[in-house]
Amino acid sequence: MTPVGLVRIAALAALLALAGCSALSPGPSALTYDLGPMAGTPSQSPAALPKLRVAQTDGPVWMDNQSLYYRLQYSQAQRLQAYATQRWVDSPPRLFDARLRDAVSGRGALTWFGDGSVPALKVDLLAFEQVFDSATASRGVVRARATVYHKGLIGQKTFVAEQPAPSADGAGGVKALSTSSDAVIAAILDWAATLPLAAATASGPAALPVANPPGANAVPLPASPPSPNPPRP
Repeated sequence: MTPVGLVRIAALAALLALAGCSALSPGPSALTYDLGPMAGTPSQSPAALPKLRVAQTDGPVWMDNQSLYYRLQYSQAQRLQAYATQRWVDSPPRLFDARLRDAVSGRGALTWFGDGSVPALKVDLLAFEQVFDSATASRGVVRARATVYHKGLIGQKTFVAEQPAPSADGAGGVKALSTSSDAVIAAILDWAATLPLAAATASGPAALPVANPPGANAVPLPASPPSPNPPRP
């Protein structure tokens, strides 16, 4: 065999070996994140909350998964993208919900949601993403609408927090989103503490409505309807 033929065989063998390695070697493993530990106790104690119940936090359909989303504001502002190998351990609404309940219990008494004698707090996540203003600078953006109700609406307000990411990658986005979540939750509870929650609790649960009340022109039924087959004398 000529030297040229030997070189071709060696090159083909090298290509086959590389192809085999790429087929057998696993892809990059996914990194999973949560929001981390709660922030330390602030130097100034926040206002205490009366007993409160928390409804399940909801979000848009696209947020109902474990994807870590980012937006290139400087080039593709209308496109929301997900990191390929970095994910949350649970969906953002579930992570935020757990964080919210911990914060409520830290500032008052968190009761179960079926306790209709106390006001309820409902949060809807509107935004939860890492926004890149340039290729090297990004921020975590959390926007949420909070509703407090008890026998009717007590208050509703939208909150937003934006914290800079320490690095222009998924890990930096996670830290920024964690800090932004804590800021939004603190603002929600500070606002809720200004609402008349104690007065709503003191009024007790709402009275149950009368089932099927008669209309103004309703004809009353006889007290004892006649038997269809009266006995013979």
